[in-house]
Formats: sequence, structure tokens, C-alpha cells
Amino acid sequence: SRVILGVSALGRDARNVAGYDLTAPLGDFEKTCWQGINGPIWALIALDSMGYPMPVCAGAAVPATRQKYVDRLLDTQRENGGWGISASAGSTDVDMTAMALQALANYAGQPEVTTAIEKGLVFLSGAQDGAGGFSSFGAASSESTAQVIVALCALGIDLADARFVKNGHTLTENLLSFAAPGGGFCHTAGDGGNQMASEQALYALAAVQRAQTGMPGLYN
Repeated sequence: SRVILGVSALGRDARNVAGYDLTAPLGDFEKTCWQGINGPIWALIALDSMGYPMPVCAGAAVPATRQKYVDRLLDTQRENGGWGISASAGSTDVDMTAMALQALANYAGQPEVTTAIEKGLVFLSGAQDGAGGFSSFGAASSESTAQVIVALCALGIDLADARFVKNGHTLTENLLSFAAPGGGFCHTAGDGGNQMASEQALYALAAVQRAQTGMPGLYN
């Protein structure tokens, strides 16, 4: 799914990369979902990035459809409105919840999806701290803020929405507070520049820029 996004961002067709159809494996529902909800989340984001037709994967025990992936996300939402990496175990996670909302954004016309999105937003708003950011695994991180920013932009929600401003601090302000003096972005406050944190912060800022200029969402 990640490679499909990279190829698509270059303006290429991911169905023909050196003669190989990168989308084909996403036609296998069980193999895509084996790792947890990361699978269906990124399958939907990747397939929707260029409006790719649903692939047929030869030999798939359970052929996938977009709706099956959507339904898997609906079925794995926790009572508190969030999602965790596993379908049934472990804690609810801000990052996974934000990513699930990014994937569901294109399906908000379905009443059940709309309800799930609203529950997810309530969870995220409640998880936001007084500095306008979020914590994962006990530490406030730039990546968590970045994922929520991308989710809100995908849903067409203004980042100044009162639900996501705490003590006057916005998500964008919080993310920028992680900028490292030597360049890039920190994972947690006071750390040096971190590659993953920098990647996610930069594409979150790209999402903000696209939203402010009326462009389609980050993954569109």
C-alpha cells in the first residue's frame, strides 16, 4: 500500500510497475488484514489515491472489496470511539484512530461510517492534551499530532475547530513546537531530529497547505 502511494504520487500507474500490478495483492482480504487494522486502512487509502479499480487477486480465499475493508474498520472500532492496532486486544491508540478516520473519509456518505467518524472525533478530542497535542505509549509525540492533522484535513474539518483547540493551542502550533533546532522534527520534545517524525510532520504540513489552498486531500 505504501509503495502504491509513492508510485501514484509520482503520477505513475501502480498497476504497471515493470509489468507488475502492485494493487493485485490488495484483492486478497485475509492476507491484507492479517497484520491488524493497518492492512485495511492503508489498502483503502492506496486504492482510493488514484481511484484504482478493485483488483482481483488470483487464489484469494476471500476476495476483497472496498466495502469489506470499510466494514472491517467499522467492526473493530472500540466502545470509546477509538481504534487499536489489533482487532480485539490491546489499548486504543491515537495514531491508529486518526489513520482509520483518514481511510473512512471517502466513505462518509454511508450513515454507519458517519457515526463511526463522529465517535472517533469525540475520542480524539478527549485525548488531546492542554498543549494541543497527543500522547502515545505515555509520551507526547509529534507523530500523533501529525496523524490527527491529516485526519481532520481529510474530513474537511478546520484545524481551528473548537473541539481541537485546547487552552488556545492548535494542532498546527503543537506540531511546529517539535521542530528541531538543527532541522527536521523531533519525536518527543527535546529530542534531536528524527527521520520518521520529520516525514510525518512534513506530510501533515503538506495536508494543511493543501486544505488552505482548496486542493484535494493529501492522499488524493
